[in-house]
Amino acid sequence: MLMKPELWEHQAAAEEFARGKPAVMLEMAMRTGKSRVTVDILEERQCKRVLILCPSHVVDVWPEQFQRYAEEDYRVLALKKGKISDRVEKAQKFLATHSNSLKAVVINFEACDRADFTKWVVTQDWDAIVADECHHLKAAGGSRSRFVARLARTIPTRLGLTGTPMPHSPLDIYAQYRILDPSIFGTSIGRLRDRYIVYNRQIKIGVPIEIGCRINPKDEKYFDPELFEEFQAKVFQIAFQVTADVLNLPEPMHITRYCQMEPKGRKVYRDLEKDFYAEVDEGVITAANAMVKVTRLQQATSGHGRLADSEETVEVDSSKRKLLQDLMDDLSEPVVVFCRFRRDLDNVHLVARALGWESMELSGRGDQLEAWKKSINPKSVLAVQVQAGGEGIDMSRAKIAIYYSFESRGSHEQSLARMQAKDQTYSLAYYYLLAEDTIDGKMAKALQDGTDMIEAILRR
Repeated sequence: MLMKPELWEHQAAAEEFARGKPAVMLEMAMRTGKSRVTVDILEERQCKRVLILCPSHVVDVWPEQFQRYAEEDYRVLALKKGKISDRVEKAQKFLATHSNSLKAVVINFEACDRADFTKWVVTQDWDAIVADECHHLKAAGGSRSRFVARLARTIPTRLGLTGTPMPHSPLDIYAQYRILDPSIFGTSIGRLRDRYIVYNRQIKIGVPIEIGCRINPKDEKYFDPELFEEFQAKVFQIAFQVTADVLNLPEPMHITRYCQMEPKGRKVYRDLEKDFYAEVDEGVITAANAMVKVTRLQQATSGHGRLADSEETVEVDSSKRKLLQDLMDDLSEPVVVFCRFRRDLDNVHLVARALGWESMELSGRGDQLEAWKKSINPKSVLAVQVQAGGEGIDMSRAKIAIYYSFESRGSHEQSLARMQAKDQTYSLAYYYLLAEDTIDGKMAKALQDGTDMIEAILRR
């Protein structure tokens, strides 16, 4: 087992705040350790049967979190792949097999309200429900949010985890609190809106929304100024807030996020991979000449390749682009995304447009680095071609870097250094977006372990 890290001061404060409360919103910024707090709370309460709902790219993360932080032997089943009926069958067997153990079942939001799963999950006696990135359930009229609210009514411990509880407006809090504690804001979003929100397109009245809300500057929705403090007090009845300001540790974090390739893209990749290893076995591909073939495999994991009846390179898979969008949707601070291919840069811009972010580029086709550094928009992404620029480039405006695709070890190490500021006292986070069961994983591991990347790829 790994050595359990020392509890940070703000984590200890969060755990103390949660004591005695059946429902808690951990409004903790990314990288502040809310999963550690969650595991500690569940373990302290001896929650024997835990249901965790989360975005699909986080499902595989939870077994690692329990292994890292739980002192007791928690069994964790991650239900990410397969038909819903097959996942239900796995969950049934898992709970029966480990009936006397502490255990958790993890499933993605998109699957949790599917008919086969809903019929089964409501018949189980859960000790705790965890909604990770619970702002994904903010749609008050959404069938998924309403189902989770009904499910949570009889569950003793209810935890919501998010760094952005109100990403668009204060009304986003309603559906999440309907799950956690409906007594706080009631069961009518209309009454909530009528009490707290003032709409006036002619004259700006009220006070700007604060307490962690991101809001479109063009949207003139304001609180009734006399009720702002009342609204805020209600939120913090069960919410514990930790901002990114606590991240003053210089040690960087390296975090992996996985996507599952779509059928068409996986077929293109598997055909290329089959040919690649056949040529490795025949001695045609060696460490000296492997890079050209590896490039084609990498292009496929990024979603680009040639179909059997075409010589043109086209998009064959969108899973990595969707993974990037899911990750960026949870952020509200400047980000750098490193890419190898121009099509990857294009995907970064597509994601930025879809989310309403500002996007700029540093590559062989343009240099907008200085404009990005001077931008005052926090939702700003710089798409960087890994080979672009030299050692003197400073990208320390961002504390988060995302690797969409990789280049060589030298360029990777240089990219790490570009993020670091002089006399840096805060923690950097490096996210690696990997297509499952592909060379992405081998390359990322080689980069982090300091081993030879090509040799790692040549090994089956």
